[in-house]
Amino acid sequence: MEKSNIVFIKNRANTKKSEEKLEVDDQHVTIQSRTGGSVVVNFKGSEAEIIDIGNFFKGIDEVEPLALNIAGAGDVDHYFRGISDMTANDDGLFNLSVTLQFLSTTV
Repeated sequence: MEKSNIVFIKNRANTKKSEEKLEVDDQHVTIQSRTGGSVVVNFKGSEAEIIDIGNFFKGIDEVEPLALNIAGAGDVDHYFRGISDMTANDDGLFNLSVTLQFLSTTV
C-alpha cells in the first residue's frame, strides 16, 4: 500500500511571513468530523513527534487560516480553533488533538 501524508500549511496567505508546512504520516492521524463544519485531528506518536506537532500549532492564533491537504487531494482551508494538551497512553505513545473549522467562502 502506498504511503500517504497529511500536510498542514500555515502563513500561506501572509506575504510578510514565510509559509510553514507540517507533514505527518496518515498512520499517526485520525480525523473526526463534527457538526457545523469542524473537525478534530488526533495525532498519536512518540513524545518527540508529538512535541514537534504541538510546536507547529502552538504558534497559530485562534481563527488563523490554515490549509489542510489529505493524501495530495488538494488544499482545503480551515480556521485553527485550538489545541489540546499532550497526554501519555499506556502503550508508551502520546496523543494530541487539534480542532479546525472549515473556512467557507461566500460567492
